Amino acid sequence: MLSSILYIVLSFIEVVIGLRFVLELLGANPSSAFVTWIYNWSMPFVAPFAGIFGQSSSAVGQGTATTSVFDWTALIALVVYGIIGYFIVRSPHLIAHR
Repeated sequence: MLSSILYIVLSFIEVVIGLRFVLELLGANPSSAFVTWIYNWSMPFVAPFAGIFGQSSSAVGQGTATTSVFDWTALIALVVYGIIGYFIVRSPHLIAHR
């Protein structure tokens, strides 16, 4: 029962961070209500990883302006929360087999 609840919570976190990554990569309009909601909900989960690699964005020059961002922070958060989630959900099974 507890592992099912943890799985649901961790899945929600992964989906929200994954949506943040995709929306930033595609240059979604941050003034959209849905995009703002995703950014606000994912911020506490990606904040601990901010600044590890910085942000890579496409160049902005005369005649070009893009807002597409490859969000390394969200990508690292996805990987770390996935690993942590795996071990938290699997730990009762791993301990029971010993």
